[in-house]
Amino acid sequence: MKRRIRFIYALTICVIAAYCIAQGYWLWTHYQQSVQEYEQEQYAKIVESIEEEIQTRKNMPVSSIRWYGSTQTYLSSDSSIVWNLAIYSVEGKWYGKAKLDTLRLATVENAYKNGERNYIKKHEFRENLSAQLTNEQAPTAIERFRINEEHPFKAGRLDSILRSKDIYADLVNTANIDSLMWNPTMEHHTAWLHPSISVTYPLDILRKQTLTVSLPLGLSSVIRRMFYTLCLTTILSIVLIFCLIYQIITIRKQRRIEELRQDFVRTMIHELKRPISTLKMCVSFMGNERMMQDKESQQNILASSHQELDNLTAYFAKLRDITVKDASRIPLVWSRFPLRPLLTECIKKQNPPSGKQVNMEVQPIEDLMVCADRMHLANIICNLLENAIKYSGKTVTITIDYQKDKQGHLLLTIADNGNGISKSDSHYVFDPFFRSHTAQSDAIPGIGLGLSYVKLLVEAHGGSISFSSIEHKGTTFTIILPQDHEENQDTTR
Repeated sequence: MKRRIRFIYALTICVIAAYCIAQGYWLWTHYQQSVQEYEQEQYAKIVESIEEEIQTRKNMPVSSIRWYGSTQTYLSSDSSIVWNLAIYSVEGKWYGKAKLDTLRLATVENAYKNGERNYIKKHEFRENLSAQLTNEQAPTAIERFRINEEHPFKAGRLDSILRSKDIYADLVNTANIDSLMWNPTMEHHTAWLHPSISVTYPLDILRKQTLTVSLPLGLSSVIRRMFYTLCLTTILSIVLIFCLIYQIITIRKQRRIEELRQDFVRTMIHELKRPISTLKMCVSFMGNERMMQDKESQQNILASSHQELDNLTAYFAKLRDITVKDASRIPLVWSRFPLRPLLTECIKKQNPPSGKQVNMEVQPIEDLMVCADRMHLANIICNLLENAIKYSGKTVTITIDYQKDKQGHLLLTIADNGNGISKSDSHYVFDPFFRSHTAQSDAIPGIGLGLSYVKLLVEAHGGSISFSSIEHKGTTFTIILPQDHEENQDTTR
C-alpha cells in the first residue's frame, strides 16, 4: 500500500511538472505568435504613415519648375545590366511665355546641350542592376526624387502622423546606403522583456537615402492581446494543480487516519487485556472456597475488580463522547460548587506507578466558587493529571493554579516538569487516537483519547484549552471556562 501511495505521489508530481512545462511552452509559442502579429500591424501602420507623409509633401504647392526624365537600360561589357537615368529640372522663366507643359524631353535635352544650363539642371544616375528594371520602378524613383528635391523630409511631420496612429517611435532617422533599395523592410529585435522593430523605408531611391523608424513594441501591449488567454490558462492551471495537490493531501489524510485506526485497535486490545485478566482472576478467586475465606485477599481482589471496571467504564465513556462531533450535544448538569475540594478529590484519585515519585500542589489557599458540570470538570482535571504523571520521569512535580480573569472567567492551569511535547507533535495533541512516537516506543499505556476528550468537554462548557511546552522540560495546560451562569443553575444542554 505504501508503495502505491508513493507511486501516486511521484506520478502526480511528474504530471504537475509536465503540465507546467507544456503550458509554459504553449504560452511562449503563443506569445511569440502574438508578437509577430503585433509587429506586422505596427509595420503596416509605419509604412502607411511614411507614405502619408510623402503624399502630404507631394500635395504641397510647387514652384514653376518642371521635371523631365529619360530611362535607359543596356548590357555592359561584362554582361551586367546597366540602368542609366537622366532627370532634367527646368525653371519656367527660361522659356518666357512658352507653355512648359507642351515642351518635349528632346527639346529640354537639346537646350541643355546647347549651353542653357543656368535654367536647366541635369541629374544623372547610373547603376548596375541585378535584374531588369520594371516600368513601375523608374517613375516611382523619379517621383520620390522630385518630392524630396522640392520639399525635403522633416522628422517632426512624420512623428506627428505616427502619434496620431498611437505609434511612439524611439528613433526617426535618415541614412545613406551603398545599394539601391526599392521596398521597405523590417528588422526584428525579439528580446523577451523589450521587443522592438526597425522599419527601413526607401525615402529617395536614386540618392540611396533611407528612412529608419525604430519602435518599441511594449510588453504590456502584447500581454493585453493575450489577456483572456492568460486568464483562462491561469485559472485552469490553478484549478488543475489545486486538484492534484488536494488529491495528495486527501491521500495523506486517509493514510494517517488508517494508521491511527490501526494504532487505536492495537492499543485498545492491549489496554483491554489488563482489566479482562483482572476480572478473569476475580472470577477464578470466587470459585475457590478456601481463598474466599481470606478477607484481606477478598478485599484486594474486589478493589482491583472495581478499579478495572472503572477503567473500562471510563474508556467506553470517552469513546461514547468522542464520537459526538458537536460539543454542544454533550449533556451538562450545571451547578455551583467550590473548586478546591474538587481538586483534592482528583489528586486523591491518582494512582502513580511504583517507582515514580509524584508531588502535586494546589497553589491558591483561598477557595473559589465555580459554575460548571462537576463530574465533567473532574474528568478534565483527572485526565490532565493522569497525563502529567504518565508522560514524565521518575520524579514529577505538578502545580495547579486557578483564578478569575478580568472577564470573570475561570482560569485554570496545570503545569508539570515532565517530558514535554515536541514541535512536530504539538499540532496533533488534541486529535482523537493520536499517540506520539515517544509514547509508542516507550510502551506508555493509553488509547490516544485523553486530550481530545478534555478539549471536547471544555468546548462543551463554552471554554477553550491551550498549552505551552518545552521538550524535556515540561508542559503547561491552560483552561478558560466562562462563568456567566446564574447561581444554583441546574439545567441540561
